[in-house]
Amino acid sequence: MGILKSRRRFLAGLAAASVFGPLTPFGLARMALAGQSQQAKLKVVFVVVPDGLAVDSYTSYGFGDGLGLWYPQAQNSDTTAFTLNEVSAELAAYRHQSLYLRGLILGPEAANVGHTGWNYVLRDSEASQSSIDILLGQALPGTEPSHRSLFAGPHAGVDGTPWFVSFQGGAIRTPYRDPVLMAEALFKETGRVSPDQRTKSSALLETALADIQEIKGKLSGAERQKLDTHLDSVEQVIKDLELTQPPVGECKPLTLEPLDYRSAKDRTRIQANHHQVVATALSCGITRVATVQIGRSAESLNILDVGPSNNPHECAHRLHQKDLWKGTRQWYVQRVKLLMDELARYQDPHVPGDSLLQHTLVVLTSEMADGAPEHMIDMPMVLMGGASGLLKSGEGAGRYLDVTSQADRKHHTGNPVIGQHMVGMQRIWSTIAKAAGTSVPYGGNIESVSGIFTNV
Repeated sequence: MGILKSRRRFLAGLAAASVFGPLTPFGLARMALAGQSQQAKLKVVFVVVPDGLAVDSYTSYGFGDGLGLWYPQAQNSDTTAFTLNEVSAELAAYRHQSLYLRGLILGPEAANVGHTGWNYVLRDSEASQSSIDILLGQALPGTEPSHRSLFAGPHAGVDGTPWFVSFQGGAIRTPYRDPVLMAEALFKETGRVSPDQRTKSSALLETALADIQEIKGKLSGAERQKLDTHLDSVEQVIKDLELTQPPVGECKPLTLEPLDYRSAKDRTRIQANHHQVVATALSCGITRVATVQIGRSAESLNILDVGPSNNPHECAHRLHQKDLWKGTRQWYVQRVKLLMDELARYQDPHVPGDSLLQHTLVVLTSEMADGAPEHMIDMPMVLMGGASGLLKSGEGAGRYLDVTSQADRKHHTGNPVIGQHMVGMQRIWSTIAKAAGTSVPYGGNIESVSGIFTNV
């Protein structure tokens, strides 16, 4: 009885504060959804930074020494007693809900893939299937099926090099790069289009689909195959329109200053705007899965906060002084810390008394381990956030976990810290998928890695 009274008081307070907007039928529907939405629902955010996180030391080359600026210093393979390093220390504010994984390897069995690691980082070891964000988006639906997996890449490909990390099957996805356009796509369309309009649009598409099916019967070969592809797209749009629901949670108006996302001058502000849009979309329940790609592999857009005239890719290669090598890696991780701050600032749409971060898993990695030798062994990865209680992050102390005891891959060199035996990264995606209640269709070893989640 006390819980029901508290819930009524909470909803009454939200109505008085106009959090749900005017008390129109749409506003009342959102209130009703929020009133019923007390069951925790996991959200997942993937963050991919370019050119590694200085896993190796400044003087190390070849396949590296594993003694760089990323990995926490720890005496045991599974421990809450560890010291953050010079780059990972940028995430110190979230140490208590962090799990640092060590002993991962990216890519195919046969070769080190260098800068083409962007093809593999969120996918299977053969780079042949959909990336994990797409697979989770299908299993963790939000209110907008057309935004099942939000992809934000503010500075990825601004130089015309589309090395994007998210894939639908074998097709590369293009991220939103202008945060203003991303906000318009996410929020304005939902507000403008009524359920009646969506029904009419769906009916029109179904009529057109019937006409196209008639034409299809007269085609053969390549022409018919092309039409089949378009038919699949139309059918998906119809399904998305039918499944679209009103947003839930704290959907506040979002106004962003138009900035040039291709400009180094506005880079820091553009990145912050992307974080705000992503957090807002998650807090509205529009989507439950997002990927943020902070620059592309071998990126050329300078980080003015660190060095106004030094290419960050060259800095990763240690072609400039040590402070620039360290400073660029720290800048990337600082962006992730600010994204965490943004997620902590918003209210969860399904458990309104909790913060969004309490029910979000944030996964930080890169397309390579270290940017100088461009290798994929001892890959950096940290899992953070409340994750609805699923993440084993040391019960409030933070945790460091070396997973090499569960290795399924052997590298011919390895490094002096972890040796030659490692876990293929596709097994981490398989483990996250299982924790989220789904699976990955990847070939090879997709056995779950134990010790990461409470339900796997």
